[in-house]
Amino acid sequence: MASFIVYDSINMYRSDNDINEGTLSGSSPTQTFAESNVIDSHERSADQSIGTTLTAINSGDTIQYALGSSATANCGAVYFTGASGGSGSIIRFLKGDSGSITNLETITPATEAGWKVADLTSSTSSKFYAKFLNTPISNVAEILIGKKLNFEVEPDANVQESFESQNIITRSLGGTEYALNTSDPQKIFTISFGNISQTFKNDLITFMENSKIEAKKFLYFDGSAYHWCRLSGPISFSEVADSRYSCSITMRQQIQ
Repeated sequence: MASFIVYDSINMYRSDNDINEGTLSGSSPTQTFAESNVIDSHERSADQSIGTTLTAINSGDTIQYALGSSATANCGAVYFTGASGGSGSIIRFLKGDSGSITNLETITPATEAGWKVADLTSSTSSKFYAKFLNTPISNVAEILIGKKLNFEVEPDANVQESFESQNIITRSLGGTEYALNTSDPQKIFTISFGNISQTFKNDLITFMENSKIEAKKFLYFDGSAYHWCRLSGPISFSEVADSRYSCSITMRQQIQ
């Protein structure tokens, strides 16, 4: 399966965008959102952490992402800390203003901890939604609505994986060393592309700009597994032929 990245293209992590909770009523495309207190810790759905879950979710409960301006998304992803419960379609992504809200795609139940990803009809709107269906649903820790960046070619064969230790080594006056382990090691991925097009270069620059380089986390799929990452620095490009480029991307896997 081809590799890709899913990143926040709608600025859902910006402080000037509102994350509201409430309920959706009606049928697509004439649904209406009514704001109310229905979900405990609904702001956890977009806090860039997969360690804390939403609770008290009931059928019809909805999270609204009200943006500062219109933005485009074509992918939705949800992280579950364990089996989700529920049956059939359990989360629906939507877009639009109240009274004209249309369905995009759904997420089906998770049987274990991990990410579930759905391709959405590419849509531009000032509001996006995640509606919970067929409850009870549990273990929802993060919802990401954004763009899916498919790699035009697979990375070069020399994909590098290393680990960044979280150890602090100190030495006593007598010469005895002590280690303080602050957290588990973080995996570092370095992927390289030897020959990519101007279009794919522009797509990578857009991804980097939307991620604010190291500031925002994103989802990286390596062809077999999902990784919650952030960039370790800017992406540098070298022109290897007319409008053809090489580059390397270094990503640090996040613990939460």
